[in-house]
Amino acid sequence: MEPSSVTTTIYGIKACDTMKKARDWLDGHGVVYAFHDYKAVGVDRPRLEAWSRIVGWEVLLNKAGTTFRKLPDSDKQNLGGQGHRPDAGSSVADQAAGSRNGRSTAGRVQA
Repeated sequence: MEPSSVTTTIYGIKACDTMKKARDWLDGHGVVYAFHDYKAVGVDRPRLEAWSRIVGWEVLLNKAGTTFRKLPDSDKQNLGGQGHRPDAGSSVADQAAGSRNGRSTAGRVQA
């Protein structure tokens, strides 16, 4: 079997314990990968919206994370509720966690 020329990209936050464990496991098993620290680099809107269409925005929003917990309750109310469509006009990341330079600063985006 020929080695794959495709490199896996891991999206996460460098300091996250789960990401550290994942990178250690990949390193220990000789898996070639690229690490995309979306907290430092961000995630472009089209990619985030594509992930949202595939897995749903609820999976992408880390409600247990510090960023989300620090939001005012008024910003968290009715998130995804009746008549609320995070993908209509702006991404859930823009609405729930703000954005930086047009790139999401949302809690969890891992694929």
